[in-house]
Amino acid sequence: MPESCEKQPDNCSHIEGSQISTKTEPDGEPIQGEVSHDVNHPLNWPLWQRQYIALLISVLGFSGQLSSALINPAFKVMSLDLGVTVPQASYLTTVFVLFGGVVPMFVVPFSNVYGRRILYVIFGAIAVAGNIGSAAAPTYGGVFAGRVFNGIGSSIPLGLGPSTICDLFPQERRGLYMGIYVLLVNNGPHLAPIIGGFVTEKIGWRWCIWIPTIFQGCLWIITVLTLPETLYSQNGENVSNREKKSYLKKLLFHGKIVDRPIRLRDFGASFRMIKYGAVLLPCLYFGTANTYGSILYAVTGAKITSEVFKFNTGQTGMFMGIPLTVGCTIGEFGAGWVSDLIINNYAARHNGYRKPEVRLWLLPLCSLLFIGTSVYGYCIENEKPWIMAAVACAVAGVGSQVATTVVYTYITDSYKPQSGEVGAVINLIKSLYAFNTGFYALPLSEAIGYDAAFGLLAGINALTLLPLIYLIYGGESLRAKQGIPSIQGEL
Repeated sequence: MPESCEKQPDNCSHIEGSQISTKTEPDGEPIQGEVSHDVNHPLNWPLWQRQYIALLISVLGFSGQLSSALINPAFKVMSLDLGVTVPQASYLTTVFVLFGGVVPMFVVPFSNVYGRRILYVIFGAIAVAGNIGSAAAPTYGGVFAGRVFNGIGSSIPLGLGPSTICDLFPQERRGLYMGIYVLLVNNGPHLAPIIGGFVTEKIGWRWCIWIPTIFQGCLWIITVLTLPETLYSQNGENVSNREKKSYLKKLLFHGKIVDRPIRLRDFGASFRMIKYGAVLLPCLYFGTANTYGSILYAVTGAKITSEVFKFNTGQTGMFMGIPLTVGCTIGEFGAGWVSDLIINNYAARHNGYRKPEVRLWLLPLCSLLFIGTSVYGYCIENEKPWIMAAVACAVAGVGSQVATTVVYTYITDSYKPQSGEVGAVINLIKSLYAFNTGFYALPLSEAIGYDAAFGLLAGINALTLLPLIYLIYGGESLRAKQGIPSIQGEL
């Protein structure tokens, strides 16, 4: 560890990881990372309370993803009912993805001053209102407008979810809960086609919007009644003089949590984080991992299953959803908690020092993504039995889930005070890269064959993985060279 960090460890957490302490969790487990003696600090809340909040945030992210993708199997039916083409019907999903990726970049400054809770409440209401308008609209334009507002409202759990997890858990436990969060967020679009296919067949495509409306509405009520503020400012009065807040008081709005103005330059803070190599390189990789390990199957699945396997709508939904759901679930069993175990064992051998790059040791498992995607393309092109293609899809899902957990935990470990900004950057790059997939995936596959097309896209994913291998060995020195971000140092 550099001498400067030994003298001032708190100033080097973004470079080196957290330092050892003697504090323990309420359940008796030792904390060897971030420490505060303020009873109101979220790290000092009862463990069950923090677990509940993490689960609620994860379910909110899941509900947004479910809302975005539940209509996917219904594009053909929707196009006939609304008098548009199938590609135009698919824009009802892509516009959700676009706004869901862009909005958090401009909302984060408010979350770092006024807190997380107020944004979850306000934007949750927008999501429900957008869905109601979309479900009831008689025209394509009306449905489209409603999807825009639903995407805006649903974006907050996707953009602020990682920072909320960071508010609640120290570094040595963060991987487990970040893994649960990304598992639910990832599986929202995977479970959606399973449900959406049968809903469309049995009761009509509009219920593919009404169902998530009801779900998000119930979650909004739960959020209003039970989600406390998790943002905590390190500055201010002596912590020994602070009285313990009741749970009810944590639910009230108290204006600014961080006593500073919101400046115009704050709205570019998330964009400025892109200049850091330990943010940009993992985000670029994750953009390809999410797209070619999940979105690619969604935008090509309906055509493939109808032409190659002769599936109906319900069978199509199951084929598009079950393999990826199973694969991602298996992948998480070897991701979040395992990365915690690895980084804690590393700390035990290095005087309590937790280097974020240690989490990248799981990268070899990410190779399953491009292997599974390549094999899937081969199976489709050569019309192999559907079960072979499903297994290949599940293998890709394993790699995709490991990639997601590794990227989220590594970046937030590296820049914890800026977790809101980096969470928004991850979401933006993921959404922008995925947004274009529908425009080229099928045309490319028809032009050069599914085997060559999926192999090419898998190769792109493999190439973007290589810089992360460099970060295993050079990430620490790269972060030290680029210095400490001046953004949100008080958090």
